[in-house]
Amino acid sequence: MDYKFDKMPLINFIKTLTIYRGMSLRKLLKKLHEEKGYSSSYSGFYNKLKNQTLKFSEVYDIAESLEYEIILKDIRSFSKK
Repeated sequence: MDYKFDKMPLINFIKTLTIYRGMSLRKLLKKLHEEKGYSSSYSGFYNKLKNQTLKFSEVYDIAESLEYEIILKDIRSFSKK
């Protein structure tokens, strides 16, 4: 299934992906802690999501842990009218 990040708050987007995988944010953080060495502080993780202050590398790690890939698609129209 494909998901499009369409100007929704990052926390809602990550929650959607996490729930689709049958996980909670706490389980995701535990997995990130075990696999990537992330801090196990849930409040810090949650605040980064809520305040949209995650680094792109952190979003990449989240996607990888949830077994998604990030694809950037060129949306410019090449047809000239």
